[in-house]
Amino acid sequence: KKVFVNDGAGQFREVAQLVGVTDVYDGRSVALADFQNRGVLDAVVANQNGPLLLYRNTVQPGNNWIEFELEGQASNRSAIGAQGRVFWNGQQQLQEVSGGRGFCAQNDRRLHFGLGKANRIDRVEIRWPSGKTQTITTPELNRIHKVKEPL
Repeated sequence: KKVFVNDGAGQFREVAQLVGVTDVYDGRSVALADFQNRGVLDAVVANQNGPLLLYRNTVQPGNNWIEFELEGQASNRSAIGAQGRVFWNGQQQLQEVSGGRGFCAQNDRRLHFGLGKANRIDRVEIRWPSGKTQTITTPELNRIHKVKEPL
């Protein structure tokens, strides 16, 4: 079992033992999702001939986040292929809604952005598969936003 953490300088550090991932089962798939809608991604591991394991993410309080649950209207309803780009403090993050990730698993389709200590987002731009672009200005942090593609 391996868990890697981005050190913020372009490197990853292996931390499985430090974060309690010590099981010895034959893991076959991993899915990430915000199961309790609290702004952190938990991990579920399906094991061959073993139990399903839920690793609850227990990040330090005080970090901000935002999530987007997209629904296509002119595009496909699941919004697969839609891109969300979040802008704040001269920084940006980009994510795309995926129809499948990994082996025998599917991550949550919501777009989850961890923002650290940032207390404001300037704007969010959503590019829908139809080619339409939608801009949301100063959305509220620490919540899930349900966004429908404009017709």
